[in-house]
Amino acid sequence: MNFKDRGNKKWNSLMLVEHQKRLKELKNRESDLKKPVLDQQQLREFNFKITKALNQNLILRVKYYEDKRIKNIEGKILKIEKYKQQIKIELLNKKIKKLQFTQIINLEL
Repeated sequence: MNFKDRGNKKWNSLMLVEHQKRLKELKNRESDLKKPVLDQQQLREFNFKITKALNQNLILRVKYYEDKRIKNIEGKILKIEKYKQQIKIELLNKKIKKLQFTQIINLEL
């Protein structure tokens, strides 16, 4: 017998709207990630790589934390704004992305 279980879909017609919303919230919360904590050595390494990428006009791969997710981008650093604690990156598609220093999780040259 080939039975395909549809999970909660088969019960949706019997559930109240409030219950459906609550189940959706719970499912979204399960996939939320917490921001990793970085040590001082990693932060010094990030500083070195950012400075090198800016001075030598290198493409940098950045892994960062935003909206409870970990995202990846690639691009060249345009500017380091120390007073705002952020960097401006020109992505490969020519868009500009601003990242706070605290969002950065990993950098690769």
